[in-house]
Amino acid sequence: MPADLAAGYCGERSVDAFLRRVGSEYPLPTVKQGNRTLWLRQDLDQAIGLVTQDGVTDAADVL
Repeated sequence: MPADLAAGYCGERSVDAFLRRVGSEYPLPTVKQGNRTLWLRQDLDQAIGLVTQDGVTDAADVL
């Protein structure tokens, strides 16, 4: 997803706030081609704590 969607998805108030945290709290973009910069939802989920290292997010994933 592009930076504006990624910022909202992560709960940031602005794209600038999101971009300031990229590389520390949030992952670097997966796709970076020219003006096109995209993040994967799975990477953002892990950064904001929605997914654990083993990929389990809730009991439904285990069953």
